[in-house]
Amino acid sequence: MAEAMEQTEALLDEAFTDSGKQDADAGDTRSSPLAAFEAANGEEEHATSLVSFVLSGRRFAMDTRYVCEIAQKARISPLPGTPAHVVGVHDLRGHLIPIFDLGALLDLRHAISPTADWTIVCGETQPEFLILTDGMPKVAQLPREEIVPAALGDVGGSWGAAMTTDGTIILDGDLLLNDRRFFPEGTQTTPDGEEGEDENP
Repeated sequence: MAEAMEQTEALLDEAFTDSGKQDADAGDTRSSPLAAFEAANGEEEHATSLVSFVLSGRRFAMDTRYVCEIAQKARISPLPGTPAHVVGVHDLRGHLIPIFDLGALLDLRHAISPTADWTIVCGETQPEFLILTDGMPKVAQLPREEIVPAALGDVGGSWGAAMTTDGTIILDGDLLLNDRRFFPEGTQTTPDGEEGEDENP
């Protein structure tokens, strides 16, 4: 298990080094989710670095630029009175980070158990939240020719940007990180990553 985690971390490090940041002024202005995904990743690139994971038997993926790390056995502290998709919070190196179950928001038939072993720490510049997964997420380079437009009405919901030829649904990490459902009322994140009370609940 330790060896598998080391290999995953090495792949993430390599993916982050290779992908880099795209120029803010560059990219395609077309409005389709796939076009936006291509613009964000650079159409000249021959491969895209993705973190793939399973939710209720369905395979999803997200660009590595929106993943800070993959963590195992995150200790969950429940939050009473929160929506079904809010599993709780996790103390990530001294910072309380919310944990979510995407399956509850995607109306998947079987929700993930709060005792799930693996989580993905999502964020671009700093950890924003964790999502539970069924089993260990995987990091891989995917050839661009294997990415196709998302099917109408697929289970990716409003986050679905594209699909792979094997049916993996690629989620739009930018939309995911900016979805207000991932910012529980009553708390706010300060610039240094600490949480405090919301002055306007």
